[in-house]
Amino acid sequence: MAKPVQVTEITADHQLILADSTTIKLAGLLLPTQQDCDRLKVVCSLVERLSHYLETTLLNQIIYISDTPQYFDRDDRLLAQIKNNEGTWVQKEILEQGLGRIITTTARPTDLTIMLPLENMARQSQKGLWRLKAFQILQTDNLNNKTDRFQIIEGTIQKTAEVRGTIYLNFGQDWRTDFTIKLEKNHRAAFANKGKGLLQTVGRKVRIRGWLFWENGPMISVYTPEQLEYFSIE
Repeated sequence: MAKPVQVTEITADHQLILADSTTIKLAGLLLPTQQDCDRLKVVCSLVERLSHYLETTLLNQIIYISDTPQYFDRDDRLLAQIKNNEGTWVQKEILEQGLGRIITTTARPTDLTIMLPLENMARQSQKGLWRLKAFQILQTDNLNNKTDRFQIIEGTIQKTAEVRGTIYLNFGQDWRTDFTIKLEKNHRAAFANKGKGLLQTVGRKVRIRGWLFWENGPMISVYTPEQLEYFSIE
């Protein structure tokens, strides 16, 4: 049974403070904050909409924390799926309104199987942040000025390689400059057959989400299988 708790405060970056001082971070969501608004003014109205939704729905209200196995992040915040006092799944409503993106590393696979289609429907309908150029899905070229932030990228795998236990999926002919996905040895246990199947994905079109950084070209590290979405083979 879900545990009832009371929200006494909502922070500027949309975290929930409970009556017992526990901080809840909404599992599986990357939400636009005031920082995004300061960087890009067109985001401000979305930040205001999200804040208004959370305050009117959750502030000083009883909410219900999912009774699934719970864990705290390195900042001692409880990562949780929650329902409001009417039993409505909050993450679902945020995704349906296009007010957040999914970050797969903070949610359970069973929740993500429901959440990912919701995000996709909102994107197809251009709801909320999906109307803005800054949040559009990127292609694998021209990524050099898109690093040091969370991105969602689509492309076709051109080459694969395994080097000293690390698997690389390359999206161009020159691994020194082109976009690459990296699965490091110490994260392979989360994947079927320790990720060996990724080596057989040449020619597959995929969607990848995660932190885009620079390492011999733009790169994203994968930690969970759910970061990768495969398009159907025609």
